[in-house]
Amino acid sequence: MKKLVVVLSGSMMLSMVLAACGGAPVKEVKVEEPQFKVIDAAPGGREAWLDNPTMYADKEGLDIKKSYFYTGDAQSADKRMACEKAQADAMDDIAKQVSTFVDTTLARASSESAGSDTSGISANSASQTQTSELSSQLSKTLVTGINKKKQYWEQRDYSQVGGAKSIYHCWILAEIGKQKVSELVAKAETIRFQQDPNLKDKVEGKVADIQKEFDQYKQGH
Repeated sequence: MKKLVVVLSGSMMLSMVLAACGGAPVKEVKVEEPQFKVIDAAPGGREAWLDNPTMYADKEGLDIKKSYFYTGDAQSADKRMACEKAQADAMDDIAKQVSTFVDTTLARASSESAGSDTSGISANSASQTQTSELSSQLSKTLVTGINKKKQYWEQRDYSQVGGAKSIYHCWILAEIGKQKVSELVAKAETIRFQQDPNLKDKVEGKVADIQKEFDQYKQGH
């Protein structure tokens, strides 16, 4: 009886192998070839923070309870310039995220307060058109408070596609304290209320703690 079981099990295994070998053909997937050649790079190679700065910071034991982590990237024919521009890009990203969040939050609260009348609609429209200007104002306050934790660069040759023979790409991992970001959120809210004196009354009671709401929003992104 045991021999029968062994024979059947062996047959089943053989059938599975044959089925696997005789299955549908694997489709060939074409991978686009890089449009550049890396001719030099920072020691250590690419790291996880390039794709997910917060996850990387948490894994490395950095204080994600007190700080936010962003990445910035830029390119230039000069390595130093590329990395300076990468830090500026991180600053712009912080400012854009804060201004977009504040404008969206206030516009939504204003619309809820106004119901379906035209004042709620105009508040939304004004918020969208002024976000870029608000972001620019916030960027100017970020000259200090940004801590560069990591930096990575690559020197690339694009000559094979008719481009430059030497372009530096630089990425930086930036840390900014949550307290500093809270100040930015408060500043953005104050600017909006100064620009539209009626806005504060429209959102009264609709936004409990916009700084705390930003922290919750950031955790989900």
